[in-house]
Order: sequence, then C-alpha cells, then structure tokens
Amino acid sequence: MRIAYVRMAGFRGFKDVTQIDFAAGFVVLTGRNGAGKSTVLDAIDFALTGTINKYSVVTAKGGGLGEHIWWVGDGIPAEHYVSVGFISADGSVFEVRRSRERGFEGDLSALASYLCKDFPAETWPETLVRTSLIRDETISALSLDLPEQQRFMAVRDAIGGLTGPDHSARTSAILNAAKSAKADQLARTQDLQAELGRTLSSLTEARSVAERLPSAQEAERLILQVDPELSHTTPDELAKHISERRERLSGQHQLLLQLEEATADLALRDPEQHQQEIQKAIEALEALQAAEKAAEKRVAQADAAVQTSQAVDDMATHLAQIAEHGEAIGLIDGHCPLCDAAQSEQAFFAAVAATRERLAAAGSLAAGAIDELSQANSALRLAKAETSKAKEILDELKRRDELLISRVKVLSDKIGEHLDLTQATPEGVLDLEVIRSLLLRTQEQNSVLERALFIRQSSNAQERVFVLEDRVVQLRRAVEIETSKLAALERAQDAAKQIDGAAKSVANEILTEQFDIVLPLLKELYRRLRPHTDWREIETDFGGTVRASLNFTVGEGRNPQFLFSSGQRRAAGIAFLLAIHLSRPWCKLQTLLLDDPVQHIDDYRALNLVEVLSAIRHTGRQVIIAVEDIALAELLCRRLRSTGTESGMRLELAMSKEGSAYIERKSDVFPLPQEVLAEAS
Repeated sequence: MRIAYVRMAGFRGFKDVTQIDFAAGFVVLTGRNGAGKSTVLDAIDFALTGTINKYSVVTAKGGGLGEHIWWVGDGIPAEHYVSVGFISADGSVFEVRRSRERGFEGDLSALASYLCKDFPAETWPETLVRTSLIRDETISALSLDLPEQQRFMAVRDAIGGLTGPDHSARTSAILNAAKSAKADQLARTQDLQAELGRTLSSLTEARSVAERLPSAQEAERLILQVDPELSHTTPDELAKHISERRERLSGQHQLLLQLEEATADLALRDPEQHQQEIQKAIEALEALQAAEKAAEKRVAQADAAVQTSQAVDDMATHLAQIAEHGEAIGLIDGHCPLCDAAQSEQAFFAAVAATRERLAAAGSLAAGAIDELSQANSALRLAKAETSKAKEILDELKRRDELLISRVKVLSDKIGEHLDLTQATPEGVLDLEVIRSLLLRTQEQNSVLERALFIRQSSNAQERVFVLEDRVVQLRRAVEIETSKLAALERAQDAAKQIDGAAKSVANEILTEQFDIVLPLLKELYRRLRPHTDWREIETDFGGTVRASLNFTVGEGRNPQFLFSSGQRRAAGIAFLLAIHLSRPWCKLQTLLLDDPVQHIDDYRALNLVEVLSAIRHTGRQVIIAVEDIALAELLCRRLRSTGTESGMRLELAMSKEGSAYIERKSDVFPLPQEVLAEAS
C-alpha cells in the first residue's frame, strides 16, 4: 500500500485546487522556506487524523490551530478540502477526504482494514502518522530527548502487532472494579457495625429502665381514680390530655389571681358610704339642673328685651333721620317743614333737641338689653357645664360599682367553665378558699395522671427490650455475612492485583523479547548514520516490570542525551525513528515520509542518511522527502533511482504573487537500467 496522490484546495498555503501525483518509487519535494513543502505532508496528516500533530498548541492568542488549517490569505477559495489517495499492489485506489464543511467523509473502519492488519489500538491513525512521518519538529523530541517511559510507549505502539493483544487495560479495569467493590462493601460493613453499636446502647438503656418500673395495673388504678373515661386511651392520647389539663390549670390559676384582686376591691367599698355619695351627687345634680332652668329663663327674658329694644331702635333711627332733615331745612315761612305747624324758631330747635335726648335714652336702653342677654347666655353655659360634670360624677359612681360586680361575675363564670363551683357558692356567696382547694385538687389529679403515664410508658420498655434484642441478633448475623463478603472481596482485590501486575509484566517481557529482534535493525541504522565518531555502537535496555522504560547508552553505560550535540542527537534520533518505522508488522502502508530531516546535520551524516534511504528503497518502500537544499535534492534523486524498477519524481514548489503555493516544476526521475550491456547473440 502506497500513497498515489494528494489533492487539496483552500488548505493552509494552497488556495486553488492542487493535485500532486506521487511516483511509486520516491518523491523529492524542494523549494524555499514557506513554499509549501511541509504543507503537502501536513495534508496527509490532516486527512488521516483530522489535525496536524506537529502542533502542540491548539489555542493561542490571535487564533489557534483550528483558525489556521484552512486558507487565511487574500481572496476566498472555491472549496476547502484535502483528499489523499492510497493505491494497493493490484492497482485499486482508496481515497480519504476531509473537508471543512463535512469533516471526515468515508468509513474509518474500512480505512483501518485498508491500511492496517490486526492493530488493536483505537488511535491507529495517530500511531500510523507518528511512525510514518518523521518531522523536523519531532526528530529530537521523540528520540533521545523523550523520557524513558514515553520512549518505551512509542516502541510498544510501533511493534504492538507482534506482542498480541494488550490485556493491561482490562486487568486495570478489573482491579479498579475490585477496589471499588471492596470500598463499598467496607462502607456497608462499617454502617452495620455502627448501627449494631447504637442498638446495643439503646438495649442497655431499655433494660435499665424496665428494671425500675412498676406494673401496668398500677397505672390503670391511678387513671380510674381520676377519670374512668381515660382508661382506654393510648399513651400518646393520655400525654396530650395531660398537656391540655396542665395548660388549662395554668389559665385557671391566673383567673383566680384576677378574681381575688376584683373581690378585694369589691370588699373594700362601703355600701352605705357609696349610697351617700350617690345621693349627694343626685342632689347636687338636681340643684344644678334647677340653676340651669333659671339661667334658661333669664336668657329668654333678656332675649325678649333685646327684641323689643331692637324695634324701638329702628323707630329711633327713623326719627333721628327726620330730626336731622328738619334741623337741616329749618322753618319754612315760620312753619315746621315736617308737620307744617306754625312755630317760632326757638321752639322748633328746642323740640329737635328734646327729640334727640329721647332717642339717646332709647339707645341706652337697647344696649343694656344686649348686655343682659350676653350675661344670661354666659350663666346658662356655666350652668350646663356644671350639670354635665355632675352627671358624669354620678355615672362614674354608679359604673364603678357595676364594673366590680360584673368583673367578679365574669371571672367566676370563666373559672366555672372547668370547675364545679357549686361548693364554692354556698347561699350564693363566692368562696375563694373552696376554689383554691378545687384547683389544688385538679393539680394533684394531673400529677396522678402523669404518674400513670410514666408507668404506662415504662410498661412498654420491656416490649422495647424484646424488640431491641431481636434487632441485635439480626444485626450481628448481617455483620457476619457482610464481614465474610468483605474478606472475599479483599481476596479478590489481591488476586486482581496479582493478575494486573502479571499482565503488565508479561506484556513487557513479550515486548522486550520482540524488541530484541528489532534491536539489530536499530544498531545497524545507528552504525550507518554514524552520529558520533567515538561511540559507534548504541545499546538499549528495558527497566521496570510494571512501568517499563527504554534506555539508550553508549560506551560504558553513558547517556547520549547529555554527550551528543544537537546534530548528533538528531542523527541518533533519525536512526531510532527509522527503526520504529521499519518495525511495524501491523502496517500495510509502505511509505516513508520525511519532512526536512537534515537540519543541524553536517554533510557527512547527511550523506549517510541518503545511503540509508537508498537501502530502505531496496525494501520496496515508497520514500517521500522534503528538503530545502538543492544539492541534497539532486543527490537524493540520483541515489534513490538506483534501486528497483519504480520511477521517481522531483517537485519544485514556489509561492505565487497572490501568496498561494503552487507546483513550479515537475521532473520525472526514471530508474537506472538493470542491464547496461546486452549479451551477444
């Protein structure tokens, strides 16, 4: 199984639809930085996994990976998708397509059967890409610089098909389930033990109470002594009845105190003196009422005088006006201008003066009548006020006595609602001492009922003892059963621990044996790449049984991670990653992808890498490599064409003026002839 083509549109730096048909033997991608070499390999990664695995940062300021997978330059592409075609030995093509709108288009399980065989992991696309595509960003990170345990995991994923199914996940799940079941059972057992302890405490208390309690017959006798109707009540009903009696008795005591106070006030008053005060008040009221009537008569007389004076005053006013007119006109030809009588001037003015004096006397009489009316009204108001006050005094004297008598009766009636006051009112006179004795008797009855209730409740204590004893037996039996279950679960957890440890240990032992088969390949690749001139051999060992680790050493057990330069670590890392790639029995894809693997590697080791890739081509694998160096690209084309019969290809990528990557030049590289000289016929 090899890669036949990659077709993309609107992906990363490729805006327009671009299809790259890969030669069966090898493909060398060249071009300047940013020309799109890595994007071609990113398209294969994205089509299989849905992401670009070289980026560890998914979200970041300015947009994460999701915002930069598709075209972000000027203009809008007609489509956004990536398609990768895989071709089998019989020439059939299987296409994988992933678009921005619809995501993965196809059957992932069918793709798995097309590219893998019996690979158990669910994350096979990531494992396939990680072991097929050797990137510049991951050569160091996934080789010598990788922690030992993660390095072991990478090897296990690569050659996992040889080790058979991994049962460690299943055994871990069984162990966790056993631990959870044990924890739940322990909680149930502890709950039962705690309940048993509480029940034993309650049983001890019930036994102590039952030993001190009298018989139930005594309770019935006491109840019959107070009220026979209460003999058939339950303890709860009796308790409620006692509570109501207690509350009622408290209210009756309060009423008795008020009754004693009212009776004392009633007793303090002198009936004869009280009657004398009332009589005096009546006499005073009658005198004031007589004075009020006299004042009313005086007001009527004054009012009549005022009415009369007002009539005289009106006539005097008219006479005064006539006198004024006559005086103003004077005698006319010796005659009065009013009556035409013949008069002398002296007699005329003397008559006018006499009229004025009579008018003045009439005015004084009217003023006196008005003053008399005002004084009569004032006297009437005073008489009415004094009469009203006298009535109030008389009413208060009568009401005070009535209130005392009424209050005593009301309080007596309230007490009599729950007490028989027949004995307390001999001959109609209320006896407070008898009421006190009745309340005391009621209080004693309450005490008797409380005693009976206590005995009734205590008589149930023996029954409670029997119930608690039976509950203790049941709880002990349940504790024994749950304890045996807990012991069984503890044994099951120990067994699960042993199985889990054995599964992991056996899996690691099998993997170690299988890696011993792969180890010669790693050593051979290391020798061919020659990362270091002094240490030409590399050794490996597995550490740990449950959590295994893979360690590299050179020389006398030295760690190359701290001895090699960055370029030397990259060369050793390429050897390690190539060994993993070539150790995948589960993988049907016979394509090796390399993304600029020679950075920081000198020319000597770059030539060694070219020879190693040439040897890999001898195995029939398809090699797709992206490099920037033109000379290295030409060398790869010459060396990779010398093997096999499949042709190769060289693609030069460039950037257009619009910023989109495109194929600038495509060159086919044909294989060398297998026979240079033909035999003579």
